[in-house]
Amino acid sequence: MKTSAQRQFSKNPEQYRDEPLFSSGKDLDAMVSCRNLTGGETLLDIGTGAGHTAIAFSPFVKHCTGIDITEKMVQTAAQFAEQKNAENVVFLQGDAAQLDFASESFDIVTCRYAAHHFPEISRSIQEIARVLKKGGSFLLIDHCAPEDEALDRFINRLNQLRDPSHVREYSENEWQKLFEENGLDFAVLERWNLPIDYESWLRRGAVPEQRKAAIHAHLSEPSQSCRDMFNIVHDENGHPVSFCLKAVLIAGMKA
Repeated sequence: MKTSAQRQFSKNPEQYRDEPLFSSGKDLDAMVSCRNLTGGETLLDIGTGAGHTAIAFSPFVKHCTGIDITEKMVQTAAQFAEQKNAENVVFLQGDAAQLDFASESFDIVTCRYAAHHFPEISRSIQEIARVLKKGGSFLLIDHCAPEDEALDRFINRLNQLRDPSHVREYSENEWQKLFEENGLDFAVLERWNLPIDYESWLRRGAVPEQRKAAIHAHLSEPSQSCRDMFNIVHDENGHPVSFCLKAVLIAGMKA
């Protein structure tokens, strides 16, 4: 699965750098502003992608380290940081389930729209808790599965059809269990709908034609509850136009 993620995100790292879904948005502002920062903090961003989160935090903390399992993403993030004059940011290749840092190294750990790709989620949260200082915060943004099993199956299947490196988007109850098992308190700070343009979503994922057909079929006759939950819209010819994912900002402080 880790190799699958590397293949997937090596295809077009620049699209992830330039896509407004990742490069801007109120969720990124909310993540940066949800903790009172003094300017002396050290931060680790896991699954950093093109580096948007680390770069957004960089003016407000002492130092940021971003890691990603995909080498081309690391290279893209480093170039992007240079363009943004973010001099206190470094990007490294690394695995969320095996963090190459000493225990209690960071005041803040962030992870934005990446955790659904982690094949060893329990181990990854254990590692995040280990490298956090006491009193430090783990800030997580990801799309989130509804608690209803049928809705959960529908949205996870949709994402897996589009991207084989998608492991699972978890429910809030699952996240709470993972946080609390690893000594992190649990607080949902914000929930919102993440609008997805269907064609842009396919292009960004470099989806081959045979999988496009399977995705179209999956979206062609959703239940009314799926249609309502995910705001699924079709054009007059029955072709998918847009839908939404359910997103969440979660904070956990290490006791």
